[in-house]
Amino acid sequence: MRDYEIMYIVNPTVADQEETLEESINKVHTLITDNGGEIVNVDRWGKRKFAYEIEKIKEGYYVVTKFKIAATALTELNRVLKLNEDLVRFMIINEELN
Repeated sequence: MRDYEIMYIVNPTVADQEETLEESINKVHTLITDNGGEIVNVDRWGKRKFAYEIEKIKEGYYVVTKFKIAATALTELNRVLKLNEDLVRFMIINEELN
C-alpha cells in the first residue's frame, strides 16, 4: 500500500448543514476503506472562498485526508469520486513522490 493525500471541496449547499456535511465526508472515507484503504489523518480546513467561480459556485468546504491504499484501487476511487455530486473538485496526490 502507498501513501496518498486527497484534497476535496464539498459543495457549500451540502456543507451548510452539519449532518449533510458529515455524510459527504463519510462517503469519501467509506469509499477509501471499502477499496482496501486506511485513513491516516483528516484535516478540515473549513469553508473558504475560491479565487474564481467554479460552475457558478464561489466558496466550498475544504477537507484534506491522508490515506494508504493499493495503487490498483486508485482507478476505481477516481471514477466514483468524479460521479459524486457533493464534491466541487478533488485532487489525489502520491505522498511518496513528494
